[in-house]
Amino acid sequence: MTAGCGYAASHVTIGMRDAAAHEAIPVAAEGDGGSLTALASKSKSKSGATRNPSNNPGGPIALGSAMFGGNAALINDEPALGRKLAIVRAYYRIGDAFPPDSYAAHLAAGSTLLVSLDSNGASYASIAAGNKDGAILSFLRAVNRVAYRYHVGSIYVSFEHEPDSPQHHALGSPAGFVRAWDHVHHLAASAHLNWNNGGRLHWALILIHSSIGRSWGNGFWPGASEVDVLAVDGYNSYPCRGSNQNRMQTPAGLFNSTLSFASSHGRLPVFISEWGSASSAPTMQARFIQQMRSYVTGHRQIKAALYWDDGGSSCSYRVDGHPAALSALRAMGHSAAMQGRV
Repeated sequence: MTAGCGYAASHVTIGMRDAAAHEAIPVAAEGDGGSLTALASKSKSKSGATRNPSNNPGGPIALGSAMFGGNAALINDEPALGRKLAIVRAYYRIGDAFPPDSYAAHLAAGSTLLVSLDSNGASYASIAAGNKDGAILSFLRAVNRVAYRYHVGSIYVSFEHEPDSPQHHALGSPAGFVRAWDHVHHLAASAHLNWNNGGRLHWALILIHSSIGRSWGNGFWPGASEVDVLAVDGYNSYPCRGSNQNRMQTPAGLFNSTLSFASSHGRLPVFISEWGSASSAPTMQARFIQQMRSYVTGHRQIKAALYWDDGGSSCSYRVDGHPAALSALRAMGHSAAMQGRV
């Protein structure tokens, strides 16, 4: 499931196309304390922090209802949708800088981000050994500073989204991914960037829907102490080849296993971090969006749904130029179930 892996379209060209912290700290510090040497040594041990109760404003739960969002490409459709996205999906790789003014209009208006930081070819073993600590910490600190600058209580981050995708197998085993995730998470904890030790970062594990609950997908699970949100990517009729294009899946068929897994693993909230339906079948596309609206309304465990308004490896999920789909997405964005904020 690699439809949402277009980094350039998702953050480089954004201008063209596309809750308070657990314990207050001085803004000047911004959770960036500690030298790189000290952080590297401390990152080997557990932070010992406990999960935040869902009624604590520093926790990962959206206020009111689910957040309506999408990738950077969907921002251009905001006038037609009649609202701003409450959460925007952003894609980066280790070594990328996080521009301080990215998504400024949305952050200033109270929206948040779901940001992934992928390995950029570095193996899980290399990352777990600390070989990328400088670049990783620089990026995460920049994200945390942006949260403080725009008074955003929570920004969601993920290391290596869709590690269960075949294109990432060369990076290492599921166990290797867990070791790398553990290291990255504890780097952030040691720098006081996480929501439960002075920062504003919440951690979202992003997997492909078909891996959830299976032995292969379960191998990528780092544990509820290091995951604040279970996120999942799923598309109707993916990958739009041959008869698959005419075989409509339901939201329940795509996402029920994720809700069950999250409930039994720490009662985690769920983000649907990428979803969509092929625009080559516009009637199906509009109907699937309507079904997603009903599905999110009926499952309060879902705290964000982000539409992927872009092309995929073999088809497009864009709503642009498809009035019925755009109307259905607008109705979803204005529904009572999709008015959540961090």
